Amino acid sequence: MKASRYFVVIVALVAVAGLMWLYKGKDWLIRGAIVSATEKATGVNVHLGSIRVELTKGDGQLKDFRLGNPKGFSREELLSIGQGTVDLDLKSIASPVVRIPKVDLNDVAILFEGSGKRNNMNALKAQVNERSSRPEKGKSDKEKKLKIDSLVMNDVKLDVRTSGIVKVGKLNLGTIRMSNLGGSSGAPPSDIAAAISNEISARATSAVLQNMKELAGQMGQDVSQLAEGFGVPVPGVVEEAAGFFQNLFK
Repeated sequence: MKASRYFVVIVALVAVAGLMWLYKGKDWLIRGAIVSATEKATGVNVHLGSIRVELTKGDGQLKDFRLGNPKGFSREELLSIGQGTVDLDLKSIASPVVRIPKVDLNDVAILFEGSGKRNNMNALKAQVNERSSRPEKGKSDKEKKLKIDSLVMNDVKLDVRTSGIVKVGKLNLGTIRMSNLGGSSGAPPSDIAAAISNEISARATSAVLQNMKELAGQMGQDVSQLAEGFGVPVPGVVEEAAGFFQNLFK
């Protein structure tokens, strides 16, 4: 009898230890899942300093997220996020689709880099689209999906550079908002990461095209050459900007 009692006690202690490890180790598991899903979607290196999730409160905090540049560009991060908060719908955690009402990100910086008539945003977008078109092998129907109601990037800063140019152009993109990520049925984490990456690429590219004249002035470059260095020759924008500078010195 004593032996059986001891056995029960040992089993109970092992179970408690397992639960404690799972609770304490959940942040490590979530961090690994975020990094893995983003790297799978983008094909670039991803770093996440830390993430803490309070399952009893339904919120979490992340720090020091960095998305690397595609091959052929500098070793600087294409995207860096200093810190952010995540709200969780606790009722959805055990369901096939985990609902995240809001993600709020701060200290956000984006790098738009031109190199040899190419730019890192187009390169990233091409990688994301190529990877999303690959057929999934052995994909489980039971894979957890995500649904993000609202994702907000606050006070986003955009640095712009081309190879061989010392001066860096700077733009303030303000607040970037995305909603209904994953749709009503949710989507795999890698699909969510792909959607966010493509939105960042589109926003950064659009900002550069719309502010070509301002960037040329900041970087001390001719507008047409700057556009060519970015790999985004837009005749209308370039001609208008070139005419602006010609008239300026008449």
